[in-house]
Amino acid sequence: MSATAPGAVILIGPAGAGCSSVARAIGSARGLPVLDLGRLVADKLGTRPDLALVAVPETEYRRVEADTAARLLERAVSESVVVALGSGCLEARGVRQGLERVRLVNRGTHHVVALTCATRALATRNGLDAPRSVALGTIHHQFVQMLHARQAQCRDLADIIIDTTATTPDEAGQKVMNAVAAELSRHS
Repeated sequence: MSATAPGAVILIGPAGAGCSSVARAIGSARGLPVLDLGRLVADKLGTRPDLALVAVPETEYRRVEADTAARLLERAVSESVVVALGSGCLEARGVRQGLERVRLVNRGTHHVVALTCATRALATRNGLDAPRSVALGTIHHQFVQMLHARQAQCRDLADIIIDTTATTPDEAGQKVMNAVAAELSRHS
């Protein structure tokens, strides 16, 4: 990202890929504000991010998430920010339209970056590698199916794809910044 016009970076990816932590690393390195959808939704719901999805019915959570994501994307159209969007909101029409608007209005300066990660690493990062009761059924299988669908969706919506499997958040953030810089130089 150039020092004069860094643009916005929108990070999308499944739970555990690192959207929040990589956004913080980029924001810190570039001096940009970080807008973390998960944190903002939890704040609106009056709970912690790790509990927000179970603190209210999922339909309420998804409604608040989609509304908040659409507002963040509106901000990203006109500001240099790093947005940790995740992937849970990507089915919402307003969010998909917001992503397209960010890309069309600011072609070449704003980037949608998909963070991907190996299934095994994501299972570990989400706590699904621990021993569990057979009464829980096929949680791992359901998670993997959701993961594959979300990763495919993220790849389709992104300008840049970064694998975070074997990186720290700072390393992944540097990979994102390098890829964005390469894209900016191609458009200049």
